[in-house]
Amino acid sequence: MSTSRSGDTFRVFDESFEGVLGRARNGSGQALRYLYDLLSPEVAGYLRVRGATDVGVATNEVFHRAFKRLDSFRGGESGFRSWVFTIANNFLIDEHRKRVRRPNVVASLDPVRHDLSGGDVETEAVERLAANDVDALLQSLTEGQREVLHLRLIAGLTLAETAEVLGRPVGAVKSLQHRAVEALRNKLENSPYPVTR
Repeated sequence: MSTSRSGDTFRVFDESFEGVLGRARNGSGQALRYLYDLLSPEVAGYLRVRGATDVGVATNEVFHRAFKRLDSFRGGESGFRSWVFTIANNFLIDEHRKRVRRPNVVASLDPVRHDLSGGDVETEAVERLAANDVDALLQSLTEGQREVLHLRLIAGLTLAETAEVLGRPVGAVKSLQHRAVEALRNKLENSPYPVTR
């Protein structure tokens, strides 16, 4: 399949975004797959950092919801990205509400898997420490600041797209991002990790 992307236009066999969307609305598997392939890595990354329990299942559910409601979408590529991430954000809210209402169930250990030897313990320990440090840094931010950084850095959304997903003015999103970056910079200056400007 020949695909390219320039500006706000999708190209699949020289079709615009509107053409791909029209074919997807008519049930074209190729067009639906293209839309999924285009955004699913970013959606999965966003869901992962926001704590989705099963990222693969969550990603599929987000696109299932989006494709079910394709007829209600109006707009271009940027609007489509915002719309899909709004669905992802709403999915996370729904998942959180379900977790709060439902007790946590611990799966039993698989004896075969449990007996397997691990990999390089030192490497795994360093990776865990680094991940824990990043997580601790992010937890020091406000919820709004974390949401903005996740959408901007993980999902790759623009300021306008992030504002649309969060239902906030662009200026507020820009301010949250600036305050988050400054807070992280200040924390890192007093940490064992050097900060370069």
